[in-house]
Amino acid sequence: MKEVEKIALAALLHDIGKFRQRCGYKDLDDWEMSFAKCDKQKCSYLHAAHTARAIKEMGLDRIDGLVELAASHHKDYLENEEAIMQQADRLASALDRKISLEELKKDDFIEVALQTPFSFVYLDTKPPVSYYPLQKLEGDIELREEKRCNRREKYQKLYEEFIDQANSLDLTFSSFNDFLKLQSLLETYTTFIPASSYKTYPDVSLFDHSLATSAIATAIYKGDGENFSLIQGDFTSIQNFIFSKFGESNKYLAKILRARSLFVNIATDLIGLRIVKELGLAPSSIVLSAGGKFTILAHKLNKKELKKLDEIKNWVNENFTKVNYLQTKFVIKSSDFTKESFELGKFAKEFKKLAHVFEREKLRFEPSKDVFEEYIVEAKNGICKICGIVPCENEGDEICRYCKQFKEIGEKLPKAKYINFSLDDLFSISLDEKPLKDVSYSFEQFPLKRIANIVPKFKKEDIANPKYESIKEETQIRPGAIKTFYHIANDGLEIDENGEIVGKNYLAILKADIDNLGELFIRGFNHDGKNEATFSRVLYLSRMIDYFFTTILMDYIKDKNVYTVFAGGDDLFLIGHYKDIIQTYAWIIGKFKNYTKNKDFHLSAGIHLTRPNVPLNLMAEFAENDLDEAKKMEGKDALTIFDVTVKNDEFEGLLQLIDFFENMYQNLKELGSGKSFMYKFYTFIDMQKHLKENILRNARWKYLLRYLIYKNFEKKSGRAKAELIHQIERLSVLIEKMDEKLVIPLNLYLYSIRK
Repeated sequence: MKEVEKIALAALLHDIGKFRQRCGYKDLDDWEMSFAKCDKQKCSYLHAAHTARAIKEMGLDRIDGLVELAASHHKDYLENEEAIMQQADRLASALDRKISLEELKKDDFIEVALQTPFSFVYLDTKPPVSYYPLQKLEGDIELREEKRCNRREKYQKLYEEFIDQANSLDLTFSSFNDFLKLQSLLETYTTFIPASSYKTYPDVSLFDHSLATSAIATAIYKGDGENFSLIQGDFTSIQNFIFSKFGESNKYLAKILRARSLFVNIATDLIGLRIVKELGLAPSSIVLSAGGKFTILAHKLNKKELKKLDEIKNWVNENFTKVNYLQTKFVIKSSDFTKESFELGKFAKEFKKLAHVFEREKLRFEPSKDVFEEYIVEAKNGICKICGIVPCENEGDEICRYCKQFKEIGEKLPKAKYINFSLDDLFSISLDEKPLKDVSYSFEQFPLKRIANIVPKFKKEDIANPKYESIKEETQIRPGAIKTFYHIANDGLEIDENGEIVGKNYLAILKADIDNLGELFIRGFNHDGKNEATFSRVLYLSRMIDYFFTTILMDYIKDKNVYTVFAGGDDLFLIGHYKDIIQTYAWIIGKFKNYTKNKDFHLSAGIHLTRPNVPLNLMAEFAENDLDEAKKMEGKDALTIFDVTVKNDEFEGLLQLIDFFENMYQNLKELGSGKSFMYKFYTFIDMQKHLKENILRNARWKYLLRYLIYKNFEKKSGRAKAELIHQIERLSVLIEKMDEKLVIPLNLYLYSIRK
């Protein structure tokens, strides 16, 4: 191994002994105990001794010098690489961890669970403290209110499983892939272990502390130990790439859309790893990678290294020129800082500074190439009918080589086991049954890649589904194949008691993101009113937010008619039948509230309903406009749908009124009326909405509503009439209280019964 790789690896494992120590094992030999700090009375830092044994049990003691480098970080008078490890550990711990005044009995630190990051990140009102009990990072996450909820036996069971997995990986570290495997393994098994719980608040996970230590140690080794850089990479105008505005054909649209979304996610990783390789760093230097964006911690870059960054950026953009001719570009920007920024409470400022310089860079015009002189010659065989931009390679072709590649990726994604790519080729991404090339991510094994890639597929019962009879698009329906947007739209239809198909075959587009997230990162890390942001805490919060969208949400929608365009970081873009999308958003509101248990963490969203034949770029644009409207509401935490903006809590209540309109409709049918009567409610809602504009005219709506009942049902009697009169009285109160907001449940109900 290169020395820098050994340092990165040792730093990743330097505190793995804390995992083993909490199992209660008492089997350390004298050599292992030499890494602890002992005097005649007691031994401190026993976890360092357990680190030595854990590395051996993982089968990694065969790497020369690794144990000594990883386990020596609490010894005195260290030099060279071991001193680097010690300095990195202290910087990752923010030099001065927040001290807890709570008295702990012997071994109590084993029982202490990890605080959620949402327990100490807030803007105004301090949230209640919640804890993650010991568990693997997979599926839904268990939360507890009690602090002491871990047990030695639970640690033992998890540790034994971790060691078995580590040995099964057969790590040789001959490529980046083995680093990624180990990192993924550690994330799965150590995310819910507190990095420190004795005399300190248990508010950073062991994984995030270890990752931070590894990145810092690597940067110190490559630099002077005093000056550092944060490097950020991200695509701009990525919507122009995912949703082409120019294609005349919607053929293969669903497959190509999800492939492009996957490409953005994986290409971002590819570029980050290439930067790491070119700068002589390690994969653990990529401290954040979510939502198509990465952040790398490095030493302060010299002129030669800054030039390398520019070369990589140009290489990416030259490749992207072939796909969409500068409509999308990749931005890479670095920001320098000193080691003092690692101190308690200071690191949020560095992320703010990086965000500022990065946004300026995104807006800077780079006229590297503004005219494509050879385009007309290249277009002699015609332009791709899908993207509408790239020339076809051969005469008679309908689609370009890139759309063809994306189509193949989209077809393979539902059944693929590995995502493979080479760091030397931006378009080398492929989906395969086995690992290939430089880097291989897996959906089932380490290194795991959490990708929001849920898409509705045909089932056996869909082969003769009567709901599909109205679809003119020719599609071969076979179990396991991806549904088109037309089929997703028709899936939401219902068959009534008379065998008639009712409902609206509308799609809904959901765009959402977390409100005020930048502000939460900059000034939200609070302990007793003081900003105590640290490098590790920032990583911890970022990962747990990303996990909600890439895993917990995906588990929920896997059985729904919901198509994932992208989900990750704090962004969300879903397409599905409108009923499924509305149900999903209602679930997100409640689930995210329970996931964070923090009033400062909430989302805003736009939901736009449309027919499936509307061009996808327009769908995206409409939903984006609705999201912008929702963000304008004071306090945000809102949704715009049907051109009406409501608070999320109001939306949940409005959905409950669908049953109210259902009961009213049943009474109307019994009295010989029906939908046409209910459509008149829109007039009264509109009159109440514009009451102040013309009070003499619009104040009559209550009288008109009563007259409508009298005129239509004067001669009727019985239970249905009595119930209807009671419902109309309630409706009058609802219109007065809610005006245009009442359109939401009224629309949703009337859509569901339309033939």
